[in-house]
Amino acid sequence: HNPSATFTSRGCPNGCQFCAVPKLEGEFREISDFRPAPIICDNNFTAASRKHQERVVDKLKVFPVVDFNQGLESGRFTPELADLLGNLKCKVRFAFDHVNFESKVKAAIDLCRQRTTKDIGIYVLIGFNDTPEDARYRLELVRSWGIDPNPMRFQSLDAIKKNDYVSPNWSDVELKRMMEYYSNLRFFRPIPYKDYEYREDDRKQIALF
Repeated sequence: HNPSATFTSRGCPNGCQFCAVPKLEGEFREISDFRPAPIICDNNFTAASRKHQERVVDKLKVFPVVDFNQGLESGRFTPELADLLGNLKCKVRFAFDHVNFESKVKAAIDLCRQRTTKDIGIYVLIGFNDTPEDARYRLELVRSWGIDPNPMRFQSLDAIKKNDYVSPNWSDVELKRMMEYYSNLRFFRPIPYKDYEYREDDRKQIALF
């Protein structure tokens, strides 16, 4: 519904356990006649063929800034793709879904800074097959790389309502506390997480500091 947004491909070949994309969009496919727009919402642009990627970049050169809004797959972010996207003034975002991907995410960030752009965002999945300690490690690691993380709370496909699922390793309060803090670092940056207090009433979430 956003006129500034477009898809150049649909689906994702990975089939990650936590992800709804394969069920919602089916097999990965490229869209040859996509409508050019400055916000790219592909779920895995890095999985597209080189020919498609080149065609997309060529059509996007008319925009002053391009935002690759979905999380790019760090393991597929090659020097060739980094140089190709470097032909655009762009913002690039990567996904950091599990601690095992730490080295790949860091390598992609370094490559992106050297050859594409320094305007980088990181989506950090929390609440799926992890613990609060693991999630905080990844969130703080992203901060140590000079980037404010964007925490993404896992949503179960069979949930009755949004934010209904709580992993056995978590409490609902701790999930909300972590989401609230790391989603608002522009306000809470001076406050260490251990000192951040969270309280929920019937209408709103309140940070006490």
